[in-house]
Amino acid sequence: MNKQQKQAAIYLRLSRDDGGDAESNSIGNQRELLRKFAKETGIPVKNEYVDDGISGTTFEREGFKRMISDIEDGKIGVVICKDLSRLGRNNALVAYYTEIFFVENGIRFIAVNDGIDSAKGDNEIMGFRSVINEFYARDISKKTRSTFQTMALKGKFIGAHAPYGYSVDPEDRHHLVPDENTAPIVQEMFKMAADGMKPYHITLHLSNRKIVTPRVHIAQKTGKYMNAINKEFPTEWNLTTVVSILKNQEYCGHIISQKETTQSFKSKKVIHRPKEEWVIARNMHTALVDEQTFDKVQSLIKTKKRENVAKIDNIFAGLIKCSSCGYGLSYTSPTQRNVTGYYNCNLYRQRSRNKFCTSHYITFRYLYAIVFEHLKKLISFVESHKTDLEAFYSQYLHQGTDLNNRAKSRELEKHRKRANELDAIIKKIVEQNALGTLTDERFAVLSKEYEVEQRDLSEKIENLQTSLNQKKDSLQSAENFLTAIGKYTNVTELTAPILHELIEKIVVHQGVGVGKARTQEVDIYWRFVGLIPDK
Repeated sequence: MNKQQKQAAIYLRLSRDDGGDAESNSIGNQRELLRKFAKETGIPVKNEYVDDGISGTTFEREGFKRMISDIEDGKIGVVICKDLSRLGRNNALVAYYTEIFFVENGIRFIAVNDGIDSAKGDNEIMGFRSVINEFYARDISKKTRSTFQTMALKGKFIGAHAPYGYSVDPEDRHHLVPDENTAPIVQEMFKMAADGMKPYHITLHLSNRKIVTPRVHIAQKTGKYMNAINKEFPTEWNLTTVVSILKNQEYCGHIISQKETTQSFKSKKVIHRPKEEWVIARNMHTALVDEQTFDKVQSLIKTKKRENVAKIDNIFAGLIKCSSCGYGLSYTSPTQRNVTGYYNCNLYRQRSRNKFCTSHYITFRYLYAIVFEHLKKLISFVESHKTDLEAFYSQYLHQGTDLNNRAKSRELEKHRKRANELDAIIKKIVEQNALGTLTDERFAVLSKEYEVEQRDLSEKIENLQTSLNQKKDSLQSAENFLTAIGKYTNVTELTAPILHELIEKIVVHQGVGVGKARTQEVDIYWRFVGLIPDK
């Protein structure tokens, strides 16, 4: 072996999977130990290869790959690390490098603290240590995931950096506080979107105002991502960034966690979890936008409008659904023969599939009139009753069920009182039986009767409580709706922002009859309260 091949590579690695050993395994401590060992053993050191903050479960590490490249180029002949776990915690790949790659390339491998030196022959304990190192990494990964899950359920912020518009609380790094510089920008973005401005135009607006992008803002504030920012055009926003901000529910004051995971503790490939698996902790920090505005923006930005020939603003886009097949209804512009635009079922419009549905034809003018008339009736009611939730619930949401909640409350109180009495009675007969004043036979009969009554009372109490809670939830929804509709008491025309704030969907039924005798049902599902009968 020539002199160059005898030169050593010192390999240093530290990461989160070192757990409680992180301090003793610090890069500085490793470097000091290995340089001392090389000096004492007379092994010349060619270079150091460092991977700081990279897990041992992956071998896609920059420092490690540079070392492998130098080995293949014949620049080094010895690899020294503190222990086998520094090389890695993936048993299969550790075995490949120590038993195949190093051997084939004539590399002497030394793990100082484990007493491993390939120049002294096979080390039977090395394979066992490698397996233990992998199990350690697996255990640390499991504990880390569990910790993150617990913190997520508690509503703790665990992100790498605060969302644009927020800062990490200096007194609690798991809590967010509004950033006085960027929070107003986020609020302005939501206002523009709620007023009907498209994300693309919001992007242009922010760029024209020379506001630095979120990535540049983080880089300037923390020093991170300096090599990943557009230094030439730091104020050039892109559409993806704007849309991601407008879709981020954390601006409503919630912490959204567990949206992503990895395939396993070995693979760092990111997997996006389905929305139903996300952990949402509500009202954990100051909201920058209220729920109603956020919902309105979501409805607006998901609606794709196609410009029509007549340049008419299709304000119902994304809201109209077919009552039969559930498809949307598409808009056709007016022509010389037709004085108004109209809608048809999208499934029906597909010639190869029109046998599966009918046209559900409705004109823009007729639909506009129905919706506007219904809205004016609701506004009139709100104006005359102000904030009378009970009146609104009774007239529009109740639809024939028992409204006498006072009676239900009295009945609930009666059942709870009887349940307490039964607890006292059962306790008393247990004492009497224990003292011998009540026979076992009599005790068995009485206790069975009381237990049956207890179960019956428990079911009644639960049902009554559920009913009262539903009424409470309905009143809260009614209050949200009245608050939303109260903004438009002076409305003179319908616009897309108004419709998307107040309406969830409009279901159009197939028309019946022809000419003046033609009738057509239209169901309007209002946000928060659903379908309201037209009275």
